[in-house]
Amino acid sequence: MMVFLLAGVAAGAASALYLAYNYQPILLNGTIHAAIFGSGLVAMHFVKRLTAKAAGWYLAGALPLHLAIHFIVIRDLAQLTGASHILLNFLSFP
Repeated sequence: MMVFLLAGVAAGAASALYLAYNYQPILLNGTIHAAIFGSGLVAMHFVKRLTAKAAGWYLAGALPLHLAIHFIVIRDLAQLTGASHILLNFLSFP
């Protein structure tokens, strides 16, 4: 299971650092960013090793470092959260 944890750490860091250096245009680079993040899960599926336990270990390795890079290096999660609240308020108008 340590292999899945380390693969998650590598994929989480790689995808967040990709977005840190290639932010605009966000629609294109956001899609590539998501593909890099999920690439380990896709690889596990094709080698028939994808289980709920393996996916959990992968995400346990990927998410903490990935989110830390988003908060500290890119500083975009706070902006996205504010934007989503504005969007939700806009959609609730009659």
